Order: sequence, then C-alpha cells, then structure tokens
Amino acid sequence: MERLARFRIFPMALSFSMASLLTSCSTFGVATRAIPPGAAELGYTKCAIDERPRVSDIAPGKSGDYAWFSGQWYTAQPPSLERYQMVDGVLALKLGGDLVSAPRDFSAPGLLPALPGDKGFYVEFDVRLSDDDPDHWPAVWLMPWEHNGRQEDRYAGDPKGYERWMELDVDEGGFGPGLTGTVHSWSDTYPHYRHVQNPNNVRKEPLDRSLPHTFGASYDPKTQTATWWLDGVRQMSATAPHVPEVAARQRFYLILSAQSHRAKKDYLMFVSGVRAFVPPDSPLPSVP
Repeated sequence: MERLARFRIFPMALSFSMASLLTSCSTFGVATRAIPPGAAELGYTKCAIDERPRVSDIAPGKSGDYAWFSGQWYTAQPPSLERYQMVDGVLALKLGGDLVSAPRDFSAPGLLPALPGDKGFYVEFDVRLSDDDPDHWPAVWLMPWEHNGRQEDRYAGDPKGYERWMELDVDEGGFGPGLTGTVHSWSDTYPHYRHVQNPNNVRKEPLDRSLPHTFGASYDPKTQTATWWLDGVRQMSATAPHVPEVAARQRFYLILSAQSHRAKKDYLMFVSGVRAFVPPDSPLPSVP
C-alpha cells in the first residue's frame, strides 16, 4: 500500500464462532472487555480503540475532531464523501474508498490515537465484502505518523532525505486463496526506496471474503515480531530483518482501503468494527 509500490455492525452472520464474539471490546453494547487471543498472548489488555465506524465519523476536510479522514496524504483529497455509505447500520466503502485515522496534514491528532510502537499493540478489523471476486483489493493496514510530507521518519545520523519506516498490512485481498498479511521495511531516499518484506505472507487456506471475518495483527517491539490472526486463530509471524527496529520509534495510524487489482469491478467493503489493544503501562487511555 505504499505510494511507490502499490495502491493500495455488517449484520453478524450466524456462522461466526463463539471465539469471534469474544474478540471485541464490547459485545452487543455490553462492556465485556474480553481480550482477543492475539492481544492476550502479549499481555496487551488495555483497550485503546473500540470503533464501529460511521459516515458521520469521517471528516469533510483534511483535519478536525473526527475519527476518520478520506484519502492518503500523498494523493489529492477526494472532493466528497460519496465513496462511503451506511448499509443496515454498517459503514460500507465503495470501490476507491480510502479512510485513515490520521488527519491528512498531520497537524494534530484526530479522535483516534496513534499506537506507540515502543509499547507494542494488537489491532483487529471486522470486515466482509459484498462478493468474493479475486479482483477486489480490500486492505486493512497501518502506517507510521512519522512517514509524512515533512519526512519525520529521518533520524539522527541519517543522510539528508533518508527515510525509514515500517508498514504493517493486517490483510489484503486478491493475492492468494487465504489471508495475506505482510510487514514491509522501507528505507533510503525517494524515489529509490529499498524494500524488504516477509516471504510467508500468503495463507493457502481458501477464505470466502463475502463472509464476516476478524483480521488481526500484533507488533511486539521487545522481540521485533509481527504476528497475524484470523478469527482468533494465529496464522504466521515475522521477525527481523522483515520487521525493522525503527518501528519502535514510530506511532501508527489505521487505514481502511477498498481498491481493485485490475478490472475495477464495483463492490462494497463493510467494516463493522475496529479495535486496538495495548499494554497496561501504555500512556494511551482506555476507551470508556
């Protein structure tokens, strides 16, 4: 989903397992505070984000007290919010929809906090598509606040114009039969970025994306490890050199994207829940 390399509730189905019901900060409006397995594994027990996104949560401009902002900072801002709609109480992104939890100008935080890499985090997204065509390119992913137009991902000792950052793709559709979870280590100067990614990023088990799924991923700075989860079940992990050390210096925001690989077939990407868990000693407050 990087600018050079790639573009990058729905009604709950009865097929959802009981384990998947326990992955939310709250269930049916009751504050259960059940901890997802991917968060519990690392002791990340503080719920810092618990969102059921709505169109009214999307900023009409580039900044403000909103949870979501339309379009990437390195692209022209969409002229309207026509790519987003509510369907049976659930946010649906149309083809081309692209929402981020950081203001486009990075002038001040929005309503959702950036997740500090030095403490680690676990994030998960409840997603389904209107149909399961392999051309669809839905993505739920994270990028660091510091990777912006001011090149704040340049650190002491780095050459002028040099940048370093981690991109964490929790899931992308259309790359394989199953979940595709990738961690990218980017470095060097624009437009000659160097890139490393984990090779074990595509699961072979078929995944019907027209059904509801919970896609999760964690980042542990202590072991420099990223781990992916699907519906509460561990999928794979990656460590250095695919997970860069610099991630511990960065703060991460959330991204929801509904793109296409080639044919640009229309579809809807339903996002009914977004949650994040952090360690108890994280400076981020718990959601009320």
